[in-house]
Amino acid sequence: MLHSAYLCLTALGAGWQLWRVRRTLRETLPPVEADPPDPAPHVSIIVPVRNEEQHISSCLASLLAQDYPDFEVLVVDDGSTDATPALLAIWQQRDSRLRVYRIEELPAGWAGKAHALHTGVTLTQGEWLLFTDADTRHKPEALRRMMAHALAQQLDFLSMLTDARLVGSGSRLLTPAGIVLMTHFATPGEMRNPRKPGRALAVGHYLLVRRSAYEASGGYSAPELRASFGDDVGLAQFLKQRGCREDFVDGRHLVSNEQWTTWRSAWQGWRKSVYSVTASAPLLCLGAGLGLISYGLLPLLSVLTALRQLLRGCQRERSLPLLLPALLTLALQVSARRSFEREQRQPFAWSLLAPVSWIAFGLLMLDTVRLALSGRGAEWKGRLAPRQPPSIQVPGLPLQRHRHDSIRRR
Repeated sequence: MLHSAYLCLTALGAGWQLWRVRRTLRETLPPVEADPPDPAPHVSIIVPVRNEEQHISSCLASLLAQDYPDFEVLVVDDGSTDATPALLAIWQQRDSRLRVYRIEELPAGWAGKAHALHTGVTLTQGEWLLFTDADTRHKPEALRRMMAHALAQQLDFLSMLTDARLVGSGSRLLTPAGIVLMTHFATPGEMRNPRKPGRALAVGHYLLVRRSAYEASGGYSAPELRASFGDDVGLAQFLKQRGCREDFVDGRHLVSNEQWTTWRSAWQGWRKSVYSVTASAPLLCLGAGLGLISYGLLPLLSVLTALRQLLRGCQRERSLPLLLPALLTLALQVSARRSFEREQRQPFAWSLLAPVSWIAFGLLMLDTVRLALSGRGAEWKGRLAPRQPPSIQVPGLPLQRHRHDSIRRR
């Protein structure tokens, strides 16, 4: 009886999750069709890199081809040891809009990417800041469309859903589960709602920020963010709690990215992202990890057990109450995952692995809890996350509200 009741609750949870996913997709609208004003605000594009020899040339080629009228590109090389510096030198000779700054040593108490991004802010003068990654590819109209949307909607912060190219079994198994979990934090409609300061979405591949809002809040130099690996959602929540207007749009036709092509890189990449939440609430994430394993494993085991009993022709009255909610849960899990993968042109067979994805992601969360409780920190590109817990709001936990008068409300 308890087993059947738990499966019914799991089915309800899967139904709620599917609703959140479809609501997120419904509310993720493309940027408005408009042109920026003339003269257009100057935009500083900041690209932090560390050992990106495979991606940096394609990224820079796409950024320097933007049809936006007034921008510069600053690459902050965070101690690369591969061919990245040599490639940057070649590109710097080709285009005067490109500057390169190299960081030789990471100060104590900082995460590498947060420090590189903030360093880039201090070295540029643009009215707007675009933080983007080296593994992204930008259509020529991307910056123009995004700036037009930000100005038309009077925003302080704008991010997008990019076209994530899932390569390798690790990304195909973990990334859809991670994206579905993001919808638990916020939907785009909730992000636009100023009455929900803890609800914010962001994808670190594309963060467009008004400089005045960044500087008034302290941005990545703030104690809550400087040690965080969660440089995307963390910044979005940080700014929104201080009165900034924000939006999240569908940019899959504007920006694509390809990352984490091996199982190891996918595991380390998602572990690094999840660690930003785990460090703030390790016991809560311990329960969440166990819950995700149960969420994926229990329906599978229940279906196998019930089918075996039915095939043997015994305990029919006990098998059906297990089989039906378990099958419903699995169908809802597959449907939620398929909602994203359909537009990414992923084979349906990967969607059928939805319960396996939840088991894998639950194990990943337990791995981050282990690192957090042991004080080791998550590793990324040869560096460990600082031990200072970052300030990323977890739904259901009390929210500390902030308000800075220096950030104008629009």
